[in-house]
Amino acid sequence: MPRRIIKQLLDYAACMCIILILVIMPFYNREGYSHIGTDKSFFFNSACYYIGWVVAPVTALLLIITVFSLKKDFLKYLRRTLSVTDLLAAGYGLVLTLSLFFSDFRTDALWGSAGWYMGYWPQMFFLMIYFLISRFWNPGKWAVHLGLLASFLVFLLGFLNRFNIDPLNMGTGLSGFISTIGNINWYCGYFTSIFFVGASLLWLGAWRKKYQFFLLVLYVLTGFATLVSQGSDSGIFTLVILMTTMFLLSARDGDRMRRFWLLMTLLGCSCMITCLVRRLQPADSYVFDTGFAKYITTPAACVLITVLSASVLALIAVSQKSKRYPSGLFRILPYCTAAALAGCLLLYAAAVVLNTRYHFSDNPFLTFNMKWGSGRGATWIAGIGCFREQNILHILFGTGPDTMSAYIYTKGSPELLEIVNTAFGSAVLTNAHNEWITVLVNTGILGLTAFFGMFYTGMYRFIRRIGRDPYVCSCGICLLANQVNNIFSFQQAMNTSTVFVIFGIGAAFIRASSDKSGA
Repeated sequence: MPRRIIKQLLDYAACMCIILILVIMPFYNREGYSHIGTDKSFFFNSACYYIGWVVAPVTALLLIITVFSLKKDFLKYLRRTLSVTDLLAAGYGLVLTLSLFFSDFRTDALWGSAGWYMGYWPQMFFLMIYFLISRFWNPGKWAVHLGLLASFLVFLLGFLNRFNIDPLNMGTGLSGFISTIGNINWYCGYFTSIFFVGASLLWLGAWRKKYQFFLLVLYVLTGFATLVSQGSDSGIFTLVILMTTMFLLSARDGDRMRRFWLLMTLLGCSCMITCLVRRLQPADSYVFDTGFAKYITTPAACVLITVLSASVLALIAVSQKSKRYPSGLFRILPYCTAAALAGCLLLYAAAVVLNTRYHFSDNPFLTFNMKWGSGRGATWIAGIGCFREQNILHILFGTGPDTMSAYIYTKGSPELLEIVNTAFGSAVLTNAHNEWITVLVNTGILGLTAFFGMFYTGMYRFIRRIGRDPYVCSCGICLLANQVNNIFSFQQAMNTSTVFVIFGIGAAFIRASSDKSGA
């Protein structure tokens, strides 16, 4: 009886986390864009702090009851119920604690850099969310549906904002800010942390009634429209990688391949809608017109993507109807596509290395320096410089959670300071704009191993259930999207909390299916 009550209480706490982060937090702000990132960080930290006060003692009580009831079988129970992902997540929590203990900046490390707040406690809150949802939430599809509804409204507002339409009076005159999320980098991070759940559900055929299909189509169409108009190139890069991944995973299944080309057709339609609205609106109404997205929203590109995708979609539908689906072709073609994409990336990397060394061209896209990638060159150089200056202890455990800026401005070498000051002036550099480098600096080699081991084992567990559970697989696809985007981006309260909720939801669905099969 006590165990059932405790588990029910923890289930309520998990539901509260899901609603607060997926539904309320995306819209939370106090004064528009004035300090929206800080507002959302305070909201997240405060909510988790008070939930933690309930969850921690209740979980400890449940653990004590379980230990005494199982006695010698307790270790067997742990081995049976804990996944590799769970162990790596626990290991990351241990490394965070040791990183804090060994840090020279413990005060800064507790909550993190001012205005950013990605320190020890926020990181532990992320882990609390994952374990709370994955272990104790009674999974239901309602959580995914609520998250998609909230994100649909965010995406719709973001698309309208790009045409200077601001229903909430957030202040869209600043082109670098969008919707109810804030900075375009934060917005793109939030987008990639949840959109691909909805896109994957459509791709995997996760509907039972026609209205559910049309709602998913509307969601994907709106999501693609805001992606091609929001302004961050990392989102377009993520789209290319994710669509290639879906293409590969569709190779052996005609239905999935058909729905993949439906996604591609919707992408083309969203580009056409964006292009049409731009032509109908006054010339100065489109407030962000840079990056790769402007090339795929030209009339020629829109028509090409839409017509080509719709044609392939029709051909596959006809071939399936006549039972002549070219399975052999579609087993080879995706791998050729993946090889071609990998070859292009390697060719580009080689061109950048050679051009940076021998200066064949003045094209900034082909020269890795401080200005490369909208300043990513400077942030990556600074982040790697931070790591290289550490002693063996801090190479293993890092400078402390979210203390990269504390190290740079108090203990950084003159050469490192010169790089940062030259590139950013009076602005404070808090992270490397690359999650791998930032985690490496803050928590060392051990932290990087545990963090990315946790994510990539989770992805593998989720995506391999592609033929059995579309909701689990869609969570895995979303984790992949987040990690791809964060090659050029960073952790922030909105996007990281969202992806940990998605992480926990996927694991909870697996746990529930395992319990049923075990029963």
